Parts: sequence; C-alpha cells; structure tokens
Amino acid sequence: MPTQVDLIPEDAPFEAEQREWLNGLIAALAGWEGSLGGAEQGGGEAKESFPWHDPAMEMDERMELAEGKPHERQLMAAMAQLDCGQCGYLCKTYAEAIAFEGEDLNRCVPGAKETERKLKELVAEREANASKADAPAEEAKPAPKPKKKGPLGTRDNPYMAKLKASTPLNAEGSSKDTRHVVIDLGDSGIKYEAGDSMGIYPENDPRTVDAILADIEASGGEKVKAPDGDNKLLRQVLLKEVDITKPSDEVIALLAASASDAEEADDLRMLSERGAEEGQSLLELLRVYPSARPDVQKLVDELGPLQPRLYSIASSARKYPNEIHTTVAVVKTAVYGRGYKGVASTFLAKRLSRNGEVPVYIQRSDEFRVNADPDHPAIMIGPGTGIAPFIAFLQEREARGDAGRNWLFFGNPESAKDHIYRDQLEAWRHDGLISRLTLAFSRDQEDKVYVQNRMREQAREFWAWLEAGAVIYICGDAERMAKDVDAALHDIVAEQGGMSEADAKRYVATLSSEHRYLRDVY
Repeated sequence: MPTQVDLIPEDAPFEAEQREWLNGLIAALAGWEGSLGGAEQGGGEAKESFPWHDPAMEMDERMELAEGKPHERQLMAAMAQLDCGQCGYLCKTYAEAIAFEGEDLNRCVPGAKETERKLKELVAEREANASKADAPAEEAKPAPKPKKKGPLGTRDNPYMAKLKASTPLNAEGSSKDTRHVVIDLGDSGIKYEAGDSMGIYPENDPRTVDAILADIEASGGEKVKAPDGDNKLLRQVLLKEVDITKPSDEVIALLAASASDAEEADDLRMLSERGAEEGQSLLELLRVYPSARPDVQKLVDELGPLQPRLYSIASSARKYPNEIHTTVAVVKTAVYGRGYKGVASTFLAKRLSRNGEVPVYIQRSDEFRVNADPDHPAIMIGPGTGIAPFIAFLQEREARGDAGRNWLFFGNPESAKDHIYRDQLEAWRHDGLISRLTLAFSRDQEDKVYVQNRMREQAREFWAWLEAGAVIYICGDAERMAKDVDAALHDIVAEQGGMSEADAKRYVATLSSEHRYLRDVY
C-alpha cells in the first residue's frame, strides 16, 4: 500500500483514528497519493477530484457535491457514474461533449430518464443565465460539430456483420433464455481484445411498429425527414432509427397537444411533467389515449434516436480472430398485462436469422483487461451473463500460456437448468486452467445463496489470494450485485486483515489505484 502523508501532528488534540482519518481526507483533497491515488508526492500536480463519481450515490447527493463546479462537471455529476461506454464516451468526456460540442442529451442508457431530465435542466439553466448576461448565442448552446467518420468497426462507422449462430444455453424449463451468439466479422479486419464490448444497432420489433402505424392510421409509406436529415419512409424510420419503447417527456407533451379528448389531454400533460412509468411504450400510450394522434413528422422529430446496445465479448481474438462471441439474456417480462421483450436482446438472439446482417462496432475498454503479468492470480466474479468477459479472459490466458491461477465465481438461479457453459468450465477445471470454481445457485436451497455469500464463506482463501497479488475482476449488474460484492470485499479485508473500516476502505481504494480491482458493470 502507498505511504500515508501525515499532516496532522501526533500531539494534536485528536484520537489516533481521528488523526488518521483527517490525514486521509486532506491527502485526498490535495490529490496526493496515499489515500485515493492522486498526484505523486514531491510537488506533482494534483489530480482533479470527482467526489460524485460513485454509482451508489443518489442524484441529489451527486448534484450537491458538484454545486459551484463548472458547467461540464455538473453535467458529469448527472450521469450514471458507471463509465460503461454505452454513450460512446466516459461520464467525464460525455459531459464535456455536451458542454463544448452540443452532443445529444439522451445517450446515458443506465441513467435513463433521471439523467436526461437533469441534463436538460442544467443546459436550460445555463442558456437562461447566458441570455441574461447577453452572452453570444453560440456560448449558450454550442452548435453540434460535424462528426468525422471513424474507422470501420467504430460507433460512427459500424460494420455490417452476419449472425453465425445463436445457441440456447439454458436447459428446458428454465425461467431464463440465455444465448451464446456468434457474429462473423468476415474479412473486415476489425480487431478486438478480451475485455472489450461489442456494440450493436438493433431494430425495433416489426409487429410493434405495424401496430403503431395502424393506431395512428398511417400506412408506413409516408415520406418523413429522418433524424439524420434524409427523407425516408415512415415505417423504416420507426423500425431502425427512433426509440419507440421509452417515450420522452417531449413525445408525451406532443401526444397531449394532439389529443382531441380534454381529459386525455390533461392526463398526458400531467404525465409529461412526471414522466412515463417504466415500461410505458409509445404503443401503450397510443392505446390508453386513443384521441392522441399526432402529426407523423412531428412525432418522428420528438422521438429520440434508437441507441446502440453493448454486450461484453465472450471470446479471445487469439482463438477467434474473425468472430465475436457474446452472451445474451433475452429480456422478457409483462408490463401492464402485456408481454414486453427487450429490443436488442430479442433482435440479436431471436429475430435475426442466420446470416442476417447487424451493424456492429467495438467499444474498447481502457482498463478492463487481462493483466500483462502472466503469473498474476486472477479472481473473476461474474454471475449470469456477467460470465461473458471471463470466458474471453480464460481463453486469452490459455492462449498466452499464462501460469497464474484463476478463481471463477459464477451464479445463476438453478444448477440443473442455468449452469451455462458447464462443459467448458468443467473442462478448464480438469485441465487446471481454472484453479477454483465457486458456484452459487440461488434457488437450489431454501435460503438464497449468491456469489457474495460464497466470497464470505471462503474469506480466508480469498484474503490469501489478495495478499498473493490477485487481481479482482467483476462483471454484471451494477445496481445490486456489484454493490453487494463490493461490500463483501470490504468485510473480508477488514476481518481477515485485522483492519478498521477506514483501513479496509483505504486498502480497497489502493487495489483500484493499482489496477487490481477492475469492474465492468452496467
């Protein structure tokens, strides 16, 4: 661990633990190494601190921490704080793109409606203040810069790849539908590394699109101006270019303005102020409020762009240089008594036929990588589809001939139905590539057991691996799993290391600063 900078003298009127905490706080604020990995000791320039960059914080708390900060930092505080890359940026760079380049405000997928609303509020406030100060209009709202077309296989220049296979992984009777999807890169020359994600541009369900057209009494053959400025057929725009599953406040306000029934108009106006409920799609609103029939061009103008989706890559380019493998959980649920299926997951895993084309690109990871040291021990924690990048990591380590030990934690509901990749994992354990395979099937017993429970059960061994230099990798759900695993990690460090809560927190922070605690969460 880095050396703590002691700025509070030992004879100061504080208890030892208070003095230690104050030293850590001052060091963190100064950006010095010794607490949270800031600038080097010895006069190095302090790094800027982003205290709101924590996905566990609520929006109000993040915005309070960013109060008084520059506009772009307040925009950053409104993001989901995951640095997941789904917007094509990191939280910091996306905020700067909005502030200085006029980037769209609806790209933060995990932040969803809450983030979009806060961004709109911050931008509107900025414009109002600039207007009062008689600032030039271009200062208040920067004109979007023309986007340069990137290399093939990037977000702005996706490659039309072909679906090679979509293989079910769950046994019959499972509540889940998980697919191993293989995408053929052909002779594109697109390169990727284990730890990267594959972005896809999905299409909306044609049946839903046709139902919307029927409800608004349109044929779909009407010419409209698409979001990219070209004139296209309405059906194609609704199918491929706009989001019809999550209507924005502006869309709902448009429906209110077009409603011929006064009560429906009032309801829609109230709904536009508080936002649509989770799962309330455009089709749902059109059917609940049948008098709301907007002009098709105005509707297209207000619908947000259909955003790409990211999937962790489950293959190593060393083994599959011309393919990308991924693990897709088909989203299916009931909303307001009507079946709902995820746009991207059902498109990729079920609606796309073999050899069907899908626009794909590589979302590169800055840090979520197999450590360059071939001897380092690796602890990989990935329940459900979170196992995907670890299939890639294990293939990578196998292809490189790494000697380092690998410990995989995997969990799912039922061992008999949901032990996906069972044969491959058992083969790797038999061959020694996986040194320890720890499983957590939550519904195999009366009391539910998750990966974090297994971590605590094997705390002594977990600590021994940490002390031996293990790198911890986590992939999966940020809202619950990642938080629970992080809490278990802190508890293990405190208990097995004989540390106070503050010392354990510093130990884990040091793991992060040394790139030994890496997360790909969403």
